[in-house]
Amino acid sequence: MAKRVVVIASGETERLALPHLLRHLGEQGILVDEPIRTPSRNRAITGENACKLLLSAWYEKPPTDRPDKFVILLDADAKDPQDVVARFEEDLKARAAVHRVPVPILAVAAKWHLEAWFFACAASLRDYLGRDLGNVDTSQPDEIVNPKLHLIHLLKEGPGGIYTARVSEEIAQRLSVHSVQELRRSPSFARFESAVRNGPKPA
Repeated sequence: MAKRVVVIASGETERLALPHLLRHLGEQGILVDEPIRTPSRNRAITGENACKLLLSAWYEKPPTDRPDKFVILLDADAKDPQDVVARFEEDLKARAAVHRVPVPILAVAAKWHLEAWFFACAASLRDYLGRDLGNVDTSQPDEIVNPKLHLIHLLKEGPGGIYTARVSEEIAQRLSVHSVQELRRSPSFARFESAVRNGPKPA
């Protein structure tokens, strides 16, 4: 029987891109619920709005069809991902209502978030952009400082134009075809994927 996982993330870019980056898990009996849940108006995820999203996803389905797990993806930007997760988990656990959800709720923080994952798949991203990726070390994608800004510049200088949520979806769709192993070169993607697939995130 398939395991149903609800993912909560921070914005439209993630809502459109993450289903493609996680689609391979369906072959392993893990169904990521769509759409990805996000706070309204592109707000950052907090304990308060995450609690509302958790309860909404839990109670909208009949008991026989409820999620087996929730995974919350936080954007750490330049901050220490462990500190971001610790503060968020403290905030979430302080909310009594969240304890009505009797399945695992895992939080994972990605340093520099989605765009670092794109740079982990250098060949596919280069193919999408139709140009060289510039002066970045794609062997350590999570160490690229502000990869979103770098991607914006690459798009502006090429024929693609501006970086939008739809563009992130197109890139993710391209990467999802044959780049799962490359995505795992990003430690933050590997932690996120592990949380969705296995349960507790690795140290």
